[in-house]
Amino acid sequence: MEFIMGLLVYIIPFIVLYFVIAAGVKRGLDQSEVGRIIMEKQYEKNKPNNK
Repeated sequence: MEFIMGLLVYIIPFIVLYFVIAAGVKRGLDQSEVGRIIMEKQYEKNKPNNK
């Protein structure tokens, strides 16, 4: 039982840290100039041709 509790004590902070970093990176890209340019290029690439 102590092994499982010890394992959880070490794993749960890394899971939380993963989600915090992932959210920060996504938010940073969404608000940056580079992120805006990437999104515009993706939109142009996926936009259907209006012919």
